[in-house]
Order: sequence, then structure tokens, then C-alpha cells
Amino acid sequence: MMKNLKKFSLKSMLGQFGQSFKRFPISMLLTLLLGCYIIYLNHGGSLDFKKDFFFIFYPATGAVLGVALSLITEEFKNWKVAIVVQAVVHALWLVVSVYLAGFDRFSLPQLIAVTATVVAMSLAVFVACFYRKHQDVQFWNFSMRTLMSLIMSTIIGGILVLGLNLFLESLKMLFGIYVNNYMFGDIAAVCMTMLAPAMFMSIIPKGKNKHLDLVVEFSRFAKGVVQYLFIPLLVLYMATLYVYAAQILIQWTLPVGGVSLLVTVSMILMILLIYITYPIQHQEGNRLFKRVSRLLPVAMLPLLALMSVAIGRRLSDYGITVSRLYLLVFNLWCYAVCLWLIFTRNKRIWIIPTSFAVILLLISVGPQSIPNVTLNELKKEARSAFIASGLTQFPLTVDQYETWTKQVDEKTAASIDSKLHYVWDFYKSEALMDLVEEDALLEIQVVVDDDESTSNRYEYFSNRELIQQMAVPAGFSHMEWITWSKDFEIDGDLMKIVLEPKNGQQLEFTLSLKALIALDHEKWKDESPKNLILKNNEAQLVINQFSVSINGKRSVDLDLEGLLFTK
Repeated sequence: MMKNLKKFSLKSMLGQFGQSFKRFPISMLLTLLLGCYIIYLNHGGSLDFKKDFFFIFYPATGAVLGVALSLITEEFKNWKVAIVVQAVVHALWLVVSVYLAGFDRFSLPQLIAVTATVVAMSLAVFVACFYRKHQDVQFWNFSMRTLMSLIMSTIIGGILVLGLNLFLESLKMLFGIYVNNYMFGDIAAVCMTMLAPAMFMSIIPKGKNKHLDLVVEFSRFAKGVVQYLFIPLLVLYMATLYVYAAQILIQWTLPVGGVSLLVTVSMILMILLIYITYPIQHQEGNRLFKRVSRLLPVAMLPLLALMSVAIGRRLSDYGITVSRLYLLVFNLWCYAVCLWLIFTRNKRIWIIPTSFAVILLLISVGPQSIPNVTLNELKKEARSAFIASGLTQFPLTVDQYETWTKQVDEKTAASIDSKLHYVWDFYKSEALMDLVEEDALLEIQVVVDDDESTSNRYEYFSNRELIQQMAVPAGFSHMEWITWSKDFEIDGDLMKIVLEPKNGQQLEFTLSLKALIALDHEKWKDESPKNLILKNNEAQLVINQFSVSINGKRSVDLDLEGLLFTK
């Protein structure tokens, strides 16, 4: 990677980008599409959520998938098979993206499934080519170099954005040159969604460098940082957990729920330490690194047992939830990782990210996923409780549900009510439509007193997307929310307001200061709703709220927000 950066020039950069197109053609085209669409949105393009989601989600994730597929298939001996595999997988992902774009919004289970899939794609970039025996050193070299390439490309892209935006700002400040504000967003789109990804793909190791068997020699400084800083901190952290475990045994109490987070952090730090110091562990000498790295998985097992007890307590006391089941699976995976490291003496470490990605997909996508299993189990428990009370006709009405909460004992009512509210909050409301009517679960909470239980009904409604449902008035084609503020001087009553909407226009409106003062909330006695509407030949501005400060006779500080309709 450093060798490529040393040869950095316009000619070499163009050559590298050309090689990137040859090696990752689909990914390069998708990043260009993503950048162009973001620029289109920045200039007042589509406000269609489904369309916007597709043209952002598919290029972004498809580019990651394309890199992973290209790295895998370039190992194939038959180029025809490689092309077919890439075409089939990309076509399937295109279909999936179109399907996902059909939703107005995702439920949390859908969001989990999509996130898990993208995470698995991303990990595949680093590990998919290194599944054969004795490829640990190759995997370590490739993954570290690729990760550093990603970091460097992102940093360089960010520096370009900052530098070019500062240059444009200096033109405005020093020379009074007009610069459209949307140019700043365009620069960010070009640098971060086109140039940075292209640079990253151009310096991903290839050929012999992709399967480099050379064991990296750590510098004295790097060894010192690991030996005298990283390892002592990790040991101190684990020792604290051991003291806490001893306290639990002495007092014979159960661990608190927060212990799972502490053990999780310890596990992650242990894996990072073993991964970062992998070359040192298998060099001659370095006894300390070898001894510590091989003892850490053994020392982690009792802490994982402590975590298991904490998870079991939460499940026993409060029942299953999606997060608790994910934590349980993670706990089991940690056991497997530690045992794997113990029996292989910290070899074949590529299996750690690979197994994580595979398990994450299995428990997040499909009917067997944790969200689906949790939903079915919670609904099954609720239905069984209703049937046990003689209710067999579903969905239950509001009155039936409230009557049921008063008839059964308070613990059962509170438990089932809590489970149904969890389903209502975590999944889409349709998930309960076969069990209870929609209005029955608007925060019906069972309040348990000393001698009786009562049902307290609380209703809450909200909508933060009404602006998207508003129709654009006849004669106009675009609508956007405008926030404008300025400190200026006026002569008389009229003020000039100049707006720059996303379509690049400059729109001028005239506003009366007296009209604003008349609408002050303390002076305005009329309780009927009013809008302050400004018009010109090209647009219409509906002011929603404002604040104005007057200093002396001429200095005015004005802030306003509203809807701008343009042709």
C-alpha cells in the first residue's frame, strides 16, 4: 500500500483506476451511480422514499458485494464459471433490493436481517479467499493491508472534501465570488462515494501480494505498546471480573445484567489482541506473547460462564426478547471460539470472522431467525393464556382484552401485557392483528397495587412525516422545507429575503416587518390558524414559524422556517 502511495501522481492514479475498473467493474460502476444519485438529490431531486432508498441502498451494498465476489472468483481457474457466479449473485441481490424498496418503512426484524446481510458481505471481502489450510499468514497480511487501505482511502477522501470546501469558502469570503451552497454537497459526494472507493479498490492487494506468506516483523515500539500497555490493561480488566465472580460465589448471589457487557468487551479485546499479534505468536522467541495469547482463551472460559449465568437469570425473570437471544447465541459462539483457539493453539484465525458472519446470517435472516422465533414464541404464550381463560375467538376486542386483564391474576396480566407491548413496539402493528384488535394495545398497562390490580389506559399518537403526505399546490412541481436566518439592516418596513432552494434558483421575496410584529404570539388574539404566505412569479413561501429581533431602528435579526413551493 505504501509503495502505491509513493508513486502517487495523476498518471499513476488514472492507471490505478483503470486497473480497478478491470478488476472490480461492477463495483466501480455502482459507486459512480451512487455518487451521481446523491448529487441529483442534493440538487432537489426525487422525494420518493422508495426510489431514493433503492438508488442509495443497492449501489452502496452492491459495490461491497461486487468487491467480495471479484476477490473470490478471481481465484477460479475457469473464467466462465467466475462470470456466471458473479452474474447470478448480483441478479439475486438486485431482486432483493427491489423487494426491500417496496416497503414504506422497515420493521426492526427486517432492519436486523438487512444489517446482518451487509455485515456478512463486508466480512467476506477480508476472509472469503482464505479458507484453505496453512493460509493464516496470508489471511493476516491481506486483511491488515486491506483494512489499512480502507482507512487511508477514507482519510484521503475526507481531506479532499475539507480542502476543496475550504477553498470554495475562501473564494466567497475573500473575493465575494458567488458559490452555490450545493457545490459543497457535490464535492462530498464525488470525493466520498466515487474517489475514495475507487482509491480503496485500486490498492487492495492482488496477485502475489494477495497471498503474501511473509511474516511481518514488529518494531520494538509496536512490541512495547502491546507488551507494556495492551496486555496489562486486558489482564487488569479480566482480573476485575474475576474478583467480581469471587464476590458472587462468597455472597451466593446472582450476577447483575451489566456483567454481560463487561465480559463481551473482554472477549472482543482478547480476539483483537490475538489477531493483531498473530505473526509474533508464531515467530521464534517471543515467549511472552505466545504464553499470554495461549492462556487468554483458557482464562476467558470462567468469565463466559459468569455471562451465561447472567443471561439465564434475565431469561428466567423476564422471558425471551430478541436482544437476549442474540446475547445468548453470542455467548455460545464465544465458548466455541475459545475452545477453537485452545485446541488449535491460536491457528486458523480466519475461522473467527467467518463463523461470526455465517452464524449472524443464520440467526438474522429467514423463518428460523431470532426475530421470527421470538415473535412466534411470545404470541404463542399470549394465545395460550387467552385460551386458558376461555377466550377462543380472535382477535380480541378492546373490551375483551381489558376484561381479561381484570379477570386473571395480576402477575399473568402483567406478564402477557408486557409481552404484547414488546411485540407491538418491536414488530409492525400487523404482527398482532390476528390476536388482538389494533386499538386494544394503545398502552394498556396493568398497574399492580397492594390489594388489587387495575387497568390504566393511556393513548399516544404521533406522526413526524406529515410533510411528505402534503400535496404540492397546483402550478408548482416541488416542495421543500426551508430554514433561513440573517442579520441585516433595513430602511423602512420592507425586508428582502433571498432563498437558494435545492434546484439552484435564487428566489427573492419581500416581507413586511409590521406584518411579522402583528403575528407575535402575545399580540395575536385570533385563535384561528393562520399562515404568512409570500409569493413571487416563480415560487410561494408559507412561513410556519419565525423570530425577529430589532436593535435600534435599522438592525434586524430574522429567523424563519416554512414550506417553499417552486415551479
